[in-house]
Amino acid sequence: MARNPLKAAKRTLLTLAALAVPGAALAGQGFYLGIEGGANFLKDQKFKLYSFDPPLGIGAVDDGTQISKVGFDTNYIGGLLTGYAFTSGLRMELEVARRHNEFDKIDLIDGSPSQRVEGKENADIAMGNLWLDFFPSGWVHPYIGGGIGAARVDIRHPGVDSVGLFADGSNLQGDFDVVLAYQGGAGIRFDLTKHMTASLDYRFLRSERGKFNLLENNPDSHVETRYQSQAALLSIRYHFGEEHEPAVAPVEPVQIVEVIQPPAPPPPIAPPPPPPCEAPLVGQAMDLQGCKIGDVIVLRGVKFMFDKSVLTLNAKALLDGVAEALTRRPDIKVAILGHTDSKGSDSYNQRLSDQRAQSARQYLIERGVAAGRMTAMGFGETMPIADNATDEGREENRRVELKVTERGPEGGDPVVESTP
Repeated sequence: MARNPLKAAKRTLLTLAALAVPGAALAGQGFYLGIEGGANFLKDQKFKLYSFDPPLGIGAVDDGTQISKVGFDTNYIGGLLTGYAFTSGLRMELEVARRHNEFDKIDLIDGSPSQRVEGKENADIAMGNLWLDFFPSGWVHPYIGGGIGAARVDIRHPGVDSVGLFADGSNLQGDFDVVLAYQGGAGIRFDLTKHMTASLDYRFLRSERGKFNLLENNPDSHVETRYQSQAALLSIRYHFGEEHEPAVAPVEPVQIVEVIQPPAPPPPIAPPPPPPCEAPLVGQAMDLQGCKIGDVIVLRGVKFMFDKSVLTLNAKALLDGVAEALTRRPDIKVAILGHTDSKGSDSYNQRLSDQRAQSARQYLIERGVAAGRMTAMGFGETMPIADNATDEGREENRRVELKVTERGPEGGDPVVESTP
């Protein structure tokens, strides 16, 4: 799926903003104070003379004439630092430091041999620096950068103990000048604790030319020279930020979508129970749906002529309903069972019950029920359901029954189930 371009642009802007402003600080982030110190290597300086008024016996000297070259011993640099480190790795810093070196020797351009010379030269600097730390989320940070500011270059007590340094017997004197200076540098910083860092540093410092009144006997003249040095330093910083948490690109808030549960489906409607397997009331149709194998329906009202197997009109009307029910359920097979009361001999009653059962079966066949779905059987007086000593009891015992012998799925072929 394509990402929304507006959301992608918003995420990019938020990420750039997070890099440009201070965030959760670590050792090496936030406001800090520090000290630095190390070795300062001051480059040999060329002293060029201007506005020189030569005394008698000495020839004129053009402006800009180099009169000497001064060498220095390696000495120290020490300073104080304060600044702010951003989560992006940028550091803005104010540095004040002193670079100190002592005179080693001086070579005069007139061919005189090199002489040991006394004195020292200090450069007090105030610089505004901008550094870029790489890998700000790690604990080791290589960095590069630079700065610009001012340097107060101070030449103190130059000279020799014996005769004058120059041919007119004059010697050098001290003086200072404040000049523009700039520096470049690099190094490696290390996180020591959650508030302390240390770094190994290199600095290259260069100034504009300074003007110094160094000739004792010629106060209107001046010497111009440039301050240029290199330094190797160790610095320690204390950061006031909190413990580091790695910078993480802003994450868009998760949109919580309420899930609406669909309403629970209504409980299934139970099918109505099948009608009971029994003979219908007067005026009702017969329904065999609730009948299972072994069920017996007493077909009350299926009567015969006295002492005969001839169906009455009412009996035929009732059997018409039985035929319709069997036609609707071709999966059902039945047995038609005939019964008598106890009057007469057993053999007679057995024969009469057989004939009456067969008569009912034949009528159903005539009404369209397949003959193979029905059997007929008489039981005589052997299975009474009432007292044969009364007229009412004997009336109930003279009956025709419909017994389900086989049943299949509704509307399908019959399923044969054996019964005892």
